[in-house]
Amino acid sequence: MFSRMIRFSMAAWLLTAVAATASAHSGKARLHVIVDTDGAADDLRTLCMLLGNREVEVLGIVSSPGAQTTPRTAQCARALLGELHHDGIPVGCGRESKAAAPAWRKTCEQTYWGEATSEEPAPDAVQLMEAIIDGEEQRVTIVALGALTNVANMVRRSPRRAQRIERVVWYDDMPHGAGANFKADAEAAQEVLSCGIEVDIVSDGSARRIVVDEGLLSEMSEIPTPYARHIVASHRRPPLDRLVGRGHLVAWDDLTALYMICPEIFVRHPVDDNLTYCTLSEDISPDCARSMLLSVLWGRPDAENRVFYAFPSCGQTYAADVQAIMREALERHGASEWRAAVLTNEMHGHLGIYATIGVKMGMRAREWFGIGVDDVEVVSYAGSMPPVSCMNDGLQVSTGASLGHGLIRVAECAAPRPEADFSFKGRTLRLRLKEEYARRIAEDCRRGAELCGGLNEEYWQYVRALALSYWRDLDRHEIFSIEEL
Repeated sequence: MFSRMIRFSMAAWLLTAVAATASAHSGKARLHVIVDTDGAADDLRTLCMLLGNREVEVLGIVSSPGAQTTPRTAQCARALLGELHHDGIPVGCGRESKAAAPAWRKTCEQTYWGEATSEEPAPDAVQLMEAIIDGEEQRVTIVALGALTNVANMVRRSPRRAQRIERVVWYDDMPHGAGANFKADAEAAQEVLSCGIEVDIVSDGSARRIVVDEGLLSEMSEIPTPYARHIVASHRRPPLDRLVGRGHLVAWDDLTALYMICPEIFVRHPVDDNLTYCTLSEDISPDCARSMLLSVLWGRPDAENRVFYAFPSCGQTYAADVQAIMREALERHGASEWRAAVLTNEMHGHLGIYATIGVKMGMRAREWFGIGVDDVEVVSYAGSMPPVSCMNDGLQVSTGASLGHGLIRVAECAAPRPEADFSFKGRTLRLRLKEEYARRIAEDCRRGAELCGGLNEEYWQYVRALALSYWRDLDRHEIFSIEEL
């Protein structure tokens, strides 16, 4: 299993080697995007590809008219983010167009995106886009998977914001005007295409299509990420399973994600100064294009590494008791948490319980915001006295908010506690270890001191065994209370 993962990961790295070298060193995403979706099945796949790739920071998701109604699509987007634990990524609801509902709307409405997380209406899409664009230092790319209604409405309200848009990457069929996304709001499309914003229209451009069949799903099932797992699960249940069986589903909107990450396999056909058609190169075979799509789902295996090409995943590299939990910990919690926990405990000098709690807390905060390392500011309430203060080491490694970067501060407090605040782009999230888990840790340690007769070598071996079991068993999605301040 692990050797296969390494081979596939290295292949993915080679396929995406043209990614900007700056991002490989800074740990920050090189693409900052708002995704505009109409709620079709290919949009679900595209969102999973973008959310799971550290090259991309998804700043927000807005719903546009098309496959589903805009309120329902906004609910689907929220459900998907909840399923993937990216609850902090904001979702906006766009306005409807006058176009008739497409024939495939019922199928789209029955597609599983995730369990509904909120019945509250989403905020207005245009207002959300304006707030995101105004709050970003860099210009923003809009990845449009449906009609261009939201972009047109925003530019109409505030033409100056068009200058803050890097480009619009839009899926539509060639020739221009023939596609469903154009027809969903032709007036908006014409307005955006003529307003001076750079627009890349992505299309497969040929009969050499990437079919989403059971073979592709089987290959996706080998990718050990929640994003790949969710695509597979949603496409193996009704109504998509029948369409997969008939070979009906094709990588349509998915090509926008492929174009964003691997532009070198596309040919650009300039139409004018601002409009370009982008089609898969005829030199790229369907099998190669299919492999490249899978590579985007894998993501770059070196995205968090600065010294390693790939983080050691050979069991023989680790101590025997660590080997014993390795497979299960990787399968339960993923490679990023494993990497952070290994580095933390090595730096910490011993396998620490609260050091591992800090790892899981930092990982959960990053996941909530949907960000990589070195992006978040941390205030820890764990104090400076062990064992609770050991949490600070795990927080630094898992988030990249180290003392050297000046991104972490330990607050002075009368009662240190396993709690921290995480701030990112004007929003602050507070995580705290739930009381039941704090009591369990304290009770387990007290029992160990009694059994071992004090803080002797036998006791520290007992603590090591405890730390390993917590590392393997505690789920970061269950052990913390989360509050947005």
